[in-house]
Amino acid sequence: MNWSKIINNVGSHVELQPAACIVDAKGNVLPDVSDDWIITEADDDRIKIKNVRLGHETVLAKDHIHHYTSNPHRVTSGQEHGFFTLLVQLYIQNDRVTIKPCLRPGERLVPPPVPDVVDEWVDLMFPLFDLAQKLGIDHSSLAWARESTVATSTATGTAEVVLSPETSGKLKRFRVRTTPESLMLVRRLPPR
Repeated sequence: MNWSKIINNVGSHVELQPAACIVDAKGNVLPDVSDDWIITEADDDRIKIKNVRLGHETVLAKDHIHHYTSNPHRVTSGQEHGFFTLLVQLYIQNDRVTIKPCLRPGERLVPPPVPDVVDEWVDLMFPLFDLAQKLGIDHSSLAWARESTVATSTATGTAEVVLSPETSGKLKRFRVRTTPESLMLVRRLPPR
């Protein structure tokens, strides 16, 4: 790989191979999009790139890039375009970019990492309206369900566990300690 060619092309656009894997707040993989990334900074050991469409930034070390390939068919306003064949898979979830090593250069890793889910124990007076506003959902669809019924409700598509994305990249679910069993916050789904 010609690293000097890469570090001398700050401002150039590249597509990543494999494309960054975009994961929604609940851990679902969204359809592939081969976004342009712009090289914003470079030095002898690493480069900083920024996703042109989403605005996410990350740093790639020299050993993350297998090779650079030019794309002479794409030149926009004098800016060169190319491809980075990576030895890592980028994952974008919420405002974070994480990486995992690939098995082979440019080959997508499947499945993406499972997001960490942490429990927040609350009481029945927990402000559901505020949470619904934060998540952009109808507060009247929220309900407390016995934990023994949650698996069946989610499997049949009548409800889903409410997960709130945290800035740490973890997901928070809400639970209440009651007798004879704990309750979990769910969102009732409309019939299919």
